Formats: sequence, structure tokens, C-alpha cells
Amino acid sequence: MRYVLVFAKTPHAKTPYDRWLAGSGIEPIILTTTEFAAGYAHLPHVHAFDDYDTNQLVEKTALGLARAHAVEAVFARAEADVVRAAQLRDLLDLPGQRTPSALAFRDKVVMKDHLAGGAVEIPAYRLLDSAYTAVEFIAEHGYPVVIKPVSESGSLGANIIRDETELNAYLARPWRGTSQIETFVPGQMYHVDGLVVNGEVVFVHPFRYLNDCLSFRADAWMGSLPLAPQDPAYDRLVKAAKTVLAELPTPAHTAFHAELWITPDDRVVFCEVASRTGGGMVSAVVRHAFGIDLDKEWLYAECGLPATLGTPAYQPAGGMWIPPTTGVLEHLPSGGEPDCVREVSLSGKAGQEFHGGVKSGLYLAGYVVAGDTEDEVAVNMDKVLAWFSEHVRWRPAESAGGTL
Repeated sequence: MRYVLVFAKTPHAKTPYDRWLAGSGIEPIILTTTEFAAGYAHLPHVHAFDDYDTNQLVEKTALGLARAHAVEAVFARAEADVVRAAQLRDLLDLPGQRTPSALAFRDKVVMKDHLAGGAVEIPAYRLLDSAYTAVEFIAEHGYPVVIKPVSESGSLGANIIRDETELNAYLARPWRGTSQIETFVPGQMYHVDGLVVNGEVVFVHPFRYLNDCLSFRADAWMGSLPLAPQDPAYDRLVKAAKTVLAELPTPAHTAFHAELWITPDDRVVFCEVASRTGGGMVSAVVRHAFGIDLDKEWLYAECGLPATLGTPAYQPAGGMWIPPTTGVLEHLPSGGEPDCVREVSLSGKAGQEFHGGVKSGLYLAGYVVAGDTEDEVAVNMDKVLAWFSEHVRWRPAESAGGTL
């Protein structure tokens, strides 16, 4: 038996590694969160951890298991696992993304250092090592600016600073960790998702964000729609994403999720890129719209298995993800969705207390919505939101007798 070690920060229903590898002669060794352990419990090698993102027993256990089973590959699809997986490959001289590449896709300052002066425009930026740096940067570039952690995902910890009052408020309670400051870029944000196999981009497609990446802070939904190939932005965004990948130390096999703006004066400006599949319902939309499971194909590439991509046949579909509000969830609608819904992903339970949205990729309810055209998909998303709003029920947290 051959083995692949999998950092599995996703539920089994989303990433059924054993089913994907069935008949291949490769068995997954799973390291996952306590929350998701039950879904993998039928497998022979499952190890679950509390505080998964920061628990360093994850690394210690991974090293011991990798050595004991002579694993041939390491797979990690979550942002929290990108560097720890790369460091393990370094230590054991295994194929796949190594630490310099992982840092270039994880640390936003290292990332922009690679891209500075290249073919794709990037905002002015600096490592925010002190309040002095913030004051000097703003004196040079003016307001607004964006301050965000260098290595978080889903817009966690990101702040748009529009004036001195907002700067003072941020500096009084800064992010606990390393941050960067950059000039604010106005415009429509897009994401470009795809797959690299053997150093070649074998799938790529741009998407338009609906709402924005900070919508969750107002408990507002967000989502995205694939661009039609005839859309004027399509080729420009694909070209920019491929250029970014060429200028970074991109691993031979990886999924990628890039974010770019098109500004009101029609410039394509880079935001960031990750060596993983997108959050929210992005992967599910790709599966429904193009018939491609990016996570499965990426796993196959890492394990040296033949691809099953085929020729994508496009069907319009979009993804929407709805964050929780503040209160205790009394009823989360399940079943009876509008006919346009193709997939549902629910992450909450009745009786659970929430305190609003946490980050853009996390949600209470996610939906893949179909239609005959992109415009119809957008209309159908509004229908789904109206249906959800009518059927979900909340009560104030005070009536629950405390936090659950």
C-alpha cells in the first residue's frame, strides 16, 4: 500500500479523499479538525485536533506519520496548511510545493516583492512594522489605505482606513500579528481560479464578485459569477493571472485563486493570489459550471495519478454564501429551495449562537445557483436570498441563557 498524508481542514462530504483514491492503491492518512473528525471516522488513519490552525501537535504528528508510513506525497488545500505542508516536504525531501513557494503565495509582502516592477500593476505597499510606517506611508500616498494581515485569508483583519480618526482607532487596537499597508484600489473585484499540472495551466476561468469581500462585516451575502468568454474583461483577467503565476515560484501542481481589480479608469490591478482552491462556494461552482473538481484533480496530480479533466462543457452557474447574523439560530432552512438551486452547503445548527460574519469565505448557508445565462443566474440569486431570508429564524442571544 502507498500513502499520501492529507491535511484535511474540510468536511468529508466536501473532500472525500478515500473515494477519490479508491482503486488507485494509495491510501490517505488524514489530519483534521475535531469538528470534522466524525466524517472521516470510517478510515483507518485519522487524527483530529482542537485548535487545528495553531496546534503544533499537528506538525509533530504529521512528521511521525509521514516517516512511519513512508508517505509519497503531502496534500493540503487550506490556507492554514500551505506552509506547514511545505515545511514537511522540505524536511522529508518529498515532491510538491516547498517553503519559499509557499511563503510567496501566503505572505502578501513576499508575494508583492516578487511581482513589483512586473507586467501586472500592484498597489503601493509596505510591511507595517510600526505606527511610524503607517504615518509615513499615508503622508506619501494619502488616504484611503488598506491595512491587512500578511498571511490571513478571507479578508480577516482587513481594514480600510479613510481618515486620521479611523487610523487612530486601528492603531489603538491593531491586528495581533504582522500586517502590511497598501494604497486603496477602487473598482470591481474579480477572482480567477484554475489548476496547474506539470507546470502548465490546464484550467483557468475568471469570475466577477457580487457585493465585496468585506460584505460579511455587515452580515451581507456575497458570491460570484463566471464571466462569459465574450466578456471584455475575460481575456485581460486570464492573461494577468497567468502572468502572476509566471512571475511567482509557482509549484508544478497546484490549484490557484487570484484576486484582481478592474479600476474605473480601466486598469487591471493585482490584489493577491493563493496556491489553493477558492473559499466560499467557488470550488462547487467550478464543479457545476465546468464539470471539474479542482480539489480532486489537484490531489491526483500530487499523487502522480492521471487527470480526469476531460473537455469542460460550460453551464452558467454562480455561487452565493450567506454569513450568520448576531443571535441564536432557531431554524436553518433545509429543503424546499427554489428550483434553480443545484447544491446546498449548511454549516450551522439550530440552537447555535453566532456573532455575525467572521471572514468572507465562511458562511452559514452556501448555494450553487443555475440559470440559462449569467444574467438569469444573478436574478435567481436574488430569489434564493429572498427565500432564505423568509425561512431562516433567529432570536436574540439574551433569551438563550448564554453562549452555547
